[in-house]
Amino acid sequence: MKTRTIANIRSFFFLIAVLFFYSCGAPGFESGEEDPPGGEIPQTEPVAPDGILETVTWNIEWYGANDNFRQTKNAVRVMDSLDADLFALQEIHSREALAVLLDPLAGYHGFTAEHVNKGQKMAFVYNTLTIDSLEAGAITDVREDYQQGWEYFWANGRTPLYFRFDYTFEETTIECYAVVVHGKANTADHGESYKRRQEAAEGLFYYLMDEEPNANIILLGDFNDDVDESLYYHEPGNLAETSYDEFVEHSQHFDVITHVLSLNKESSSLNYMEEGNLIDHIAISDELFPFYIGESAAVYDAPLNYITNFESTTSDHLPVWAKFDLTR
Repeated sequence: MKTRTIANIRSFFFLIAVLFFYSCGAPGFESGEEDPPGGEIPQTEPVAPDGILETVTWNIEWYGANDNFRQTKNAVRVMDSLDADLFALQEIHSREALAVLLDPLAGYHGFTAEHVNKGQKMAFVYNTLTIDSLEAGAITDVREDYQQGWEYFWANGRTPLYFRFDYTFEETTIECYAVVVHGKANTADHGESYKRRQEAAEGLFYYLMDEEPNANIILLGDFNDDVDESLYYHEPGNLAETSYDEFVEHSQHFDVITHVLSLNKESSSLNYMEEGNLIDHIAISDELFPFYIGESAAVYDAPLNYITNFESTTSDHLPVWAKFDLTR
């Protein structure tokens, strides 16, 4: 046991270090760390199969861009706490950065969207004790009438990444088709950004309807828009309809299971907490309706209690998750 004196001395020098590094500045995160650079993160325990497919979407803000040990340690802690089978991640800097994140996560494999050449790649991380990878790749060029290319509407070439996999528990195996997206953010011209999100979402909806009509589809990601109504004001005082209206309105084909969180004014983005807007969502196709565990969709806000300065050390988004009982 360390004595109180030693603990106080360590706290003092840690405070000095934080103040020094913070004054130097670092994009997005505090540079001061609770642990020395190059420290080790203990291996987590593998997640045993239980028949419940737990899915998560999480934007880990610019993960890996700054080789930040503290961000990795915190992200591993969050993911280990969730014990999910499938993570759909956004803003992963590179394949190498994802490998660093995966290293302490026992039993998990993953891959990034290599077709995205910017530092904001989407990625999937999955529990190998429950999920067998079948196929993965980019969803591109979905409509011939896109003169500018579909990549333009998704921004920075972030066209969706799909992952076809088998989930197995005991004698039950179900094939699923997961898609992770990262919609166009609201930049200087909000109207143009809104239009691009609309076109991207519409193209994805009809692609899935035409190309994967019978698949167990799980759509996850940072939509960069809410689904009860848009974040964009098409005229003063009046919000536009959501960019993802096809997924919301065609309820016989899709259910945005996080819609109820939007109606309850919950938020997973720390930038939108006061407004009560949710931009991280999960939607499913009608094939999965019978398997969805009602009211399991939720914002996982527990890290705000066990990680100090979560927004400045880990991410400006909280994970959003949902569960499916595939034994039904």
